[in-house]
Amino acid sequence: MTAGGASIAVHTLDEAAAILRVKPSWLKRRAAARRIPFTMLGGAYHFTAEHIDEIVRINEKQPAAGREARAARRKTQERHADQTVTMLRPRPRPDGPRRKRTAA
Repeated sequence: MTAGGASIAVHTLDEAAAILRVKPSWLKRRAAARRIPFTMLGGAYHFTAEHIDEIVRINEKQPAAGREARAARRKTQERHADQTVTMLRPRPRPDGPRRKRTAA
């Protein structure tokens, strides 16, 4: 393919999955949910180098700064500490408590 004189490499789903080192099913689910860029050609998902770069960028995770990460953990711990635990009790039986019958 050419666009403005430049050649565009278009990868199939399996080729793009191999480049990204992910399962083809993961890539297909993300594309079907419109969470990643793709091109639909002939009813099949295809990916350009720009699409692959964007997929990597979208899924990139940056490390949190040391102080901010500790503050976020502390907030989470405080939030969990404020929650009270309620013990569950069985529902009462409509016909009264169940008792063993004595032999007569």
